Amino acid sequence: MRAADRRKLILEAAGELFIAKGYSGVSMEDVLARVGGSKATLYRHFTDKAALFQSAVETLCDEWSEPVHSFRPPDADLATTLIALGGHFADLVLTPQAIALHRLVTAESERMPEVGRAFFEHGPATGQGILAGYLRRAHEAGEISVTDPLRAAAQLYQAMLGDAQMRLLTNSPHKPDDAEVRESIAAAVRVFLHGAATRPAAPASNGVRK
Repeated sequence: MRAADRRKLILEAAGELFIAKGYSGVSMEDVLARVGGSKATLYRHFTDKAALFQSAVETLCDEWSEPVHSFRPPDADLATTLIALGGHFADLVLTPQAIALHRLVTAESERMPEVGRAFFEHGPATGQGILAGYLRRAHEAGEISVTDPLRAAAQLYQAMLGDAQMRLLTNSPHKPDDAEVRESIAAAVRVFLHGAATRPAAPASNGVRK
């Protein structure tokens, strides 16, 4: 087996084990028992369990975010495009596997901050960057006025999925279903593009009719 294929196999097995058992519940020997081969080969690819964990987190985030990278906007208006992109984000971050990984990284990032940074860079930051690209192009086309597309993207993402994601992360009694998630995305886009304030009242007339 080629070295690249062996490394990929190790990372796939490690990712599954870490999600199922947590960081402390997995040893290098557990991974070796899953993939086979020699201990020397395993340590040649990864110096220790921490390095293996970080690489597994990066790989999982990269693989799961592929649909967002390959997203092609519908031939429609900006609102429809943003709603469709939000649906891709939902399919990525609200799965049981993604929620489990998010919990795991959160639990370990205080002790292993490099893992937290890797998760953010390969996960949320990647998605926000893609969303910011659409907002930047819409700004340049004169459709919206956004001076900081990346900040706007982070705010829009949280408005679309923040509540659903938090409910799942905290194992809230009320789990959002697909319809609620889609409605949340549509409402967030609507408010983002059009605002929530009512239209200002028209100036009072002087009572003279023409």
